[in-house]
Amino acid sequence: FPLIASVDDFVRARQVVRDCIDGLRAEGLDHHDHPSVGMMVELPSVVESMAEFAAEADFFAIGTNDFVQYMLGVDRSNKRVADYYRPEHPSVLRSLERVVRVAGDHRKAISLCGEMGHDAVMIPFLLGIGIRRLSIDPQFMPAVHQRIAGLSIDRCRDHARSLTAAGSIGGVQKILGEF
Repeated sequence: FPLIASVDDFVRARQVVRDCIDGLRAEGLDHHDHPSVGMMVELPSVVESMAEFAAEADFFAIGTNDFVQYMLGVDRSNKRVADYYRPEHPSVLRSLERVVRVAGDHRKAISLCGEMGHDAVMIPFLLGIGIRRLSIDPQFMPAVHQRIAGLSIDRCRDHARSLTAAGSIGGVQKILGEF
């Protein structure tokens, strides 16, 4: 489900799926009785409630384009403010790390989609925080594959720790430039 803001939203949406399954069963129609039900992580409100979401959802997908936009309150398509859209903002990086860590702690699958997933500069960070599934446009697959093949997971983890410890955009950019 996209744009989930609260656990209550997710529980209600999942109940709709369960009601539909009950309806199909009652009509005697073939159906999948226990589909996995997950959610997009796109809103900042999810970050502080990830443990509660992880108790309810079967899997997660981080939509980085919307996540960054809503995290920073920036319309990336508005040329007057688009420069404030910063995936390398410390709050964005720390929030992504937390979301991935909590999902992992609860043994929930997590994937990532959006421009960050094919950004050669951000790929080491994503691997370092534990992202192992990327949803990217096929045109980017060769470059992403090549970038990943040249990386060490241990080095990526160290890199991610350095990035999440940085307290400013400038500090993050310096670390990104040195990697």
